[in-house]
Amino acid sequence: MSIPKDRGIHSGRSSAAAPFHVEDLFDYLEGTWQFDRKVHDALLDQEGDCIGVAQFYADGGNLNYREEGELKMGAIETSTEREYIYMFPAPSMAEVRFPDGRLFHLLDLTKGIVRVEHKCGDDLYQGLYRVLGPEGWLAVWRITGPRKSQVITTRYIRVLPT
Repeated sequence: MSIPKDRGIHSGRSSAAAPFHVEDLFDYLEGTWQFDRKVHDALLDQEGDCIGVAQFYADGGNLNYREEGELKMGAIETSTEREYIYMFPAPSMAEVRFPDGRLFHLLDLTKGIVRVEHKCGDDLYQGLYRVLGPEGWLAVWRITGPRKSQVITTRYIRVLPT
């Protein structure tokens, strides 16, 4: 799995460009996205990379999110997977939930950029989402806690139908 070199995440726009505003979040997210993820773990003094595919697929009025990837971090190479449920109380807003129904965070990208937060025990997850255009977005998470100090940056590129 690899990100095509001819389709940059910025779709020809510089990272300094204004965020792309999203009014219909369901419509924007639905479909298949390739991702590349950078993981920086300050406590372990390690850097890692994960590439994979994420799918948002409709289930009634919700979107189910499922990703699969390959992580390389230090000597470790492993498969990864993650799932969430996106519920839509309004067209521009999603409640991002874990598979067991617990709330992870709210997501509203009408301004094209938003900060979110989730407390998990002693750990704090602080996220930043930025929409780069119709075919790309970015999620950056800073995770801090007694045994965690990580920054995880994920770039998503829409997979266009062939």
